[in-house]
Amino acid sequence: MTVIQKDIPWDDTSVRESRIETVKDHGAEPDILRIIEVAEPQKDDLVLDLVTGLGHVARALAPYVKRVDAIDPDGAILKGAEVLVENEHCTNIKLVGGSPYELPFKDGTYDIVTARMALRHLGNPMNVISEARRVLKPSGRLIIADSLAPPQPDLQAFLKNLFSNIDISHIRSFTLADLEDVLGIEDFDIEIIEIYPKHNDFNAWTKRYAINESTVRMTTMVLLSASDRAKRHFRIQEENGKIISFVTWMILIKAIPAASGDL
Repeated sequence: MTVIQKDIPWDDTSVRESRIETVKDHGAEPDILRIIEVAEPQKDDLVLDLVTGLGHVARALAPYVKRVDAIDPDGAILKGAEVLVENEHCTNIKLVGGSPYELPFKDGTYDIVTARMALRHLGNPMNVISEARRVLKPSGRLIIADSLAPPQPDLQAFLKNLFSNIDISHIRSFTLADLEDVLGIEDFDIEIIEIYPKHNDFNAWTKRYAINESTVRMTTMVLLSASDRAKRHFRIQEENGKIISFVTWMILIKAIPAASGDL
């Protein structure tokens, strides 16, 4: 396993700390199993995991493929991934420090490119999807799994406000239309779209994000003061002035490069 240091655009300490807290438990979530299913990994496949964080997807796919290159712009978080990779004896994972906007890989290298909980941390998904298209083989598969923004502007604003309190590394969630537009522009054909609610027990959720009491109170007020439409959409459950649970909406997309000559 090799860790290669390149440009690190996320060098803000507070952003890094927030992101590290939010990705710790991502490996325990069931969508990883679904990613493996839809990716259809083969033993000779080369995989690229974009914005790998602690390498949850890379480690899950490693037993099924020839090699996984796991790239992240933050060398500090890659050190955490390195520990997990070594603990699990994943000898076919290479951790790479580098920007998802300028991937240090040759055209047509990979059979699978994954981007799980990645686009939410990026301001310009167009460049990332373009780079994914460049490094994919013509027969390759792109798998995106992330939080989903609703199409309504007021609900988008609510979601952004909610995450601004607890995860400053979360720049924005994208709508289905956003993702379809970008994939279409970059000559991908979409094979699978799955949208599903993710249940969040409020107490467990705040502990997972390791937020302080002041932020818990602020987040509670954001949820309690939500509009009726926001409470329905995010299924906010409250009892005696306390938040019990809510949902965030998630999306999984499988896309393949359009065949040459397709319109």
